[in-house]
Amino acid sequence: MEIPNILALDKQGFEITRQAREIGELPSTEARQAACVEAASEVARKLGLPAPQSIKYAVPVFQSFGMTRPQAKTHAQSKLLLTPGHELSLDYCPSYR
Repeated sequence: MEIPNILALDKQGFEITRQAREIGELPSTEARQAACVEAASEVARKLGLPAPQSIKYAVPVFQSFGMTRPQAKTHAQSKLLLTPGHELSLDYCPSYR
């Protein structure tokens, strides 16, 4: 799949067009849901955990893996686990690479 272009702001606050970088920047609900499903196996591989069906969109990744916040904070990949699903990089979605 081709990465869609979005309108964003640059460092000075001016509108620019750039490629989407995160799941939440995808243009449709269907595209975001599909990306969350794709990302589940890639994130699981990086974490060394069994993959859930999907990454939950608007909550931290650790919740998709049935973890608690304290467990996530002590994990070697805590930054990834504490990231909200919609802020995950499209790099975790094979169809957008």
